[in-house]
Amino acid sequence: MASDLTAIGPLLAATIVTGDLDRACAAYSAGLGMERIAEGQIGDQLASLWQTPDLSDARWAYLAPGDDSVGGLRLVEAPDPPPKVHPLTTFGWGAVELSVIEPERLKGPLEDAGFRILGAPRPLGSNPAIRAMQVAGPDGEVLYLTDVRAYEGSLDIHRATRPVDRAFIAVITCRDLPAARGFYEDRFAVRRVSDHEVDVPVLRDAMNLPDDGRIRISSLQMSGGCLIEHDQYPSSASERPTAAGLPCGIAMMTLRADIADGTPINLPPYNGASVQLRRGHEGEWIELVGAPP
Repeated sequence: MASDLTAIGPLLAATIVTGDLDRACAAYSAGLGMERIAEGQIGDQLASLWQTPDLSDARWAYLAPGDDSVGGLRLVEAPDPPPKVHPLTTFGWGAVELSVIEPERLKGPLEDAGFRILGAPRPLGSNPAIRAMQVAGPDGEVLYLTDVRAYEGSLDIHRATRPVDRAFIAVITCRDLPAARGFYEDRFAVRRVSDHEVDVPVLRDAMNLPDDGRIRISSLQMSGGCLIEHDQYPSSASERPTAAGLPCGIAMMTLRADIADGTPINLPPYNGASVQLRRGHEGEWIELVGAPP
């Protein structure tokens, strides 16, 4: 691994575009027990970094499972109703994965809160020690809710200590998996830990693949018990719509990074640290956040 590559991790936040901030916050509170620990307006400084001037007055809220602000969800309210995202059918940030305890216990509260169950809790085909459920949130964003406490292997992954814990895996949906993965391997100090074809029923169903259809998946290890996962999608997948310049659904992932330059921003999840915005091979938005001041 080249010494000049930038260390990244952990995953600090996933940003989700919503058409109704209060409705979305209420759903995440009722369904996942997440608390609104900070809120405000985007402001000119952050809107300038994102090059989204129409969002300077937009409301945002930062949700986290308890008072730990690492690995939370930032909801940004679009000034106009955003286009509907059809889960698991578009390129870009396809899902954010949260470490949880017993996803079976979350199914009822999530349904009552208006989440749509895409895949019922079940053991993963690639590793039955891991149990996962997939859901779509109020604005079509996809969350994987995964219990990895029984996992034994080489991956450094965050094990939940409460029913819903932090975000620990960022999932990119790709046109070209090697090229999309190469963007990270060429720039960042990540380690490739998997590359295989697996049966993923929830993806097969979403994209109308044949019963024997398999998905190529590859994972990169970051620091802090977090991963970046790349999923190869078929050419029938579509471009992600945008709202006021931000990709709809899951708009971006925010990563701790070993950087010194950038724009200092005194809002969660940056808290005064320097921030850089990058675009990945699939057009995905990546925020790199330096060490806290």
